[in-house]
Amino acid sequence: MDPPRRPARRRGLSIRARRGGRPVIPTSIVRGLLVAALATVIGCGSKPSKPPLIEDAGVDDGGVELVDLAGRYDRRCVSGDLEACRNLGVMYADGQGVSRDRERSVKLFVQSCSGGHLSACNNLALAYLEGNGVDRQPAKAADTFQRACDGGYKLACRNLGLMLRDGRAVPADLTRAETLLDKACKGGVPLACTNAGDVDAMRAIKGGPARYKEMIAHYKQGCDAGDSTSCRQLGIAYLEGRGLPRSTSAASVWLERACMPDDAVACRLLGIMRLQGAGVPRDPERGRQLLSRACDAKDDEACRTLKALADGAVIPDDAGVVGDGRGSGGPDAKTASGP
Repeated sequence: MDPPRRPARRRGLSIRARRGGRPVIPTSIVRGLLVAALATVIGCGSKPSKPPLIEDAGVDDGGVELVDLAGRYDRRCVSGDLEACRNLGVMYADGQGVSRDRERSVKLFVQSCSGGHLSACNNLALAYLEGNGVDRQPAKAADTFQRACDGGYKLACRNLGLMLRDGRAVPADLTRAETLLDKACKGGVPLACTNAGDVDAMRAIKGGPARYKEMIAHYKQGCDAGDSTSCRQLGIAYLEGRGLPRSTSAASVWLERACMPDDAVACRLLGIMRLQGAGVPRDPERGRQLLSRACDAKDDEACRTLKALADGAVIPDDAGVVGDGRGSGGPDAKTASGP
């Protein structure tokens, strides 16, 4: 998340009868723009996440040209420098400073991993999982991720946790997945906190509502560690009332934290809330700015909403927002806390 899935695409916004001479975006569409993102809090049916090769090759080395850097790593690797072997393997895998050669990258990862370099083991496991430069061997991938995780490399714990969460090439096991993701979260991998929160939500929906408390704790930990997805998920939890009192005002605080770095969905939700004055002061200009930010980040829903507004459509004041007390099953919880 890895990431929570993107909202389902719509073919376009349908505009209903005009109000005061101007077209009106239907209430159901406005609510849908918000509700579409709420599905991300439960994680069900999401596209399986690829365990990412997050480690880079360490190519930012005093401004050294990539070709020269590859030669330096090659010499160091021959001399037994496991870090250099791993870095050179990444360069061959990505074609940085050398011609792409994934088979050679795998050999370098094997050499480095065999010597105990845990990051190389993580990268080797990914190659086994994806079949990059080597025959696809998911069982071997899981074993290699486990080896790196057991050695203390927390990113590998997250990657194995994602495989188990999604049943990707291994039988799904939410209990074990949660244990691994929680371990990675506590070990300093912020996105693993989001992933762990998603698993908590999945288990809560399947009959364990007490899991929502753990979900919120994981999202808060991830958000505080700088993962904008966790911040957005907290905002959505407030909008939906999952493990927290429904509150658009509290949701806006967390969505703001998610939007400002890079989260397009959070920006879109905030934009609509600003246009409506739902939980935040009404500010149409700011609302459009936030929608533009989301659209620039390739959020299709935000782009369609902007186009509808540019064509003269309006968002009705009575549209309501999930969790604001208007058609949501209760009053806004003004006492809900922010960060």
